[in-house]
Amino acid sequence: MQRRTFLEMLFSATTLLALNPTAVLGKDQKTLLVIELAGGNDGLNTFIPYADSNYLRLRPRIGIKDGIPVSHSVALNPGLKDLKPLLESGQLAVIQNVGYPNPDLSHFRSKEIWQSAHPQGSVDSGWLARYLEATKAKTSEAVFLGDEYPLALTGSSTRYLELSPNLGLKTQGKLGQAIQEAYRVPQKQPMAEKVRQTVLESTQAVRDLAKDVDQRVQRQGYPPGDLGRHLALVSRLLEVGPKVIYLTIGGWDTHVNQVQRHQRLLEQVGKGLSALNQDLKARGLDKNILIMVQSEFGRRPTENGSGGTDHGTAGPVWLIGPVRAGFYGGEPALDSLQKGNLPMHVDFRSVYAEILDRWLGMPSKGILSGSFPGVGIL
Repeated sequence: MQRRTFLEMLFSATTLLALNPTAVLGKDQKTLLVIELAGGNDGLNTFIPYADSNYLRLRPRIGIKDGIPVSHSVALNPGLKDLKPLLESGQLAVIQNVGYPNPDLSHFRSKEIWQSAHPQGSVDSGWLARYLEATKAKTSEAVFLGDEYPLALTGSSTRYLELSPNLGLKTQGKLGQAIQEAYRVPQKQPMAEKVRQTVLESTQAVRDLAKDVDQRVQRQGYPPGDLGRHLALVSRLLEVGPKVIYLTIGGWDTHVNQVQRHQRLLEQVGKGLSALNQDLKARGLDKNILIMVQSEFGRRPTENGSGGTDHGTAGPVWLIGPVRAGFYGGEPALDSLQKGNLPMHVDFRSVYAEILDRWLGMPSKGILSGSFPGVGIL
């Protein structure tokens, strides 16, 4: 580990903990939590069109036959059983068939389009960064959790707070211990001594935050593993009222042996979101948070020869929180595919526009460079 990386991580944690952890969120303060399922989530095996005979015709081997019916046409993947109570209590909305015109099947390009909200031409900024810059947000008012900093939070100059979900682990090893030991030696020069004290305080802050995350995982029933720690850390972050949190979860590019792998991923997400919802509700924060789950594209309706699915086009976007629950966007048109893929019914910018206009209180036209009709979910 490089010394610079170590100090940057400590500074990030110190910045977080410098915010008032006992702040009482105002009833009008709103946070958007974006969860990106990186790799292309298979929407047809997430929200299953079980009543359409074309579904099992196109997927004779990987079609899900034991889904959990939640409407006359949709069943949840068994891995999402923990989300059924959220749907029944009016806290889950699913927009199906979401995409953009002239879809691109490249991970890189499709992510770029979703995160910039500019399907044509070159891009140099993300839609969330443009929103944050318009509100003159501080760097600590948006937080990214993941491995690769997203275009969505990339603006003209500001870089928002980035935290590792494995807080404290980066201080382990001989180099990390040597760095900490060096900073235990008092310095005669005042500025050097001030830096030394800050590093020591930051190191303790990292330990305290890591301990708090572990306690939340155990106490609130988050799933074990990385995702549970991610969401427990999200819970901690939400207490100080950031405008945006962006979380990336990888592993959704299911070309091979999809069924069991995909269900395990969904189970982790379902349990994690259910635990987060209960955690926030217990502290009276659930009305302040809107969660949006998205992926850069869906998968092809027809299974491939390797027990999986290849890159597709339209897919679902989920919203959890103060929403108008139910299913939107129409049923997947499995009988009228376009070049073997699902046709788009809802432009993803319509979802963004409604979130900007009705949740974040920011006129969407300037952020999205155009007007897009809302879906009616908020």
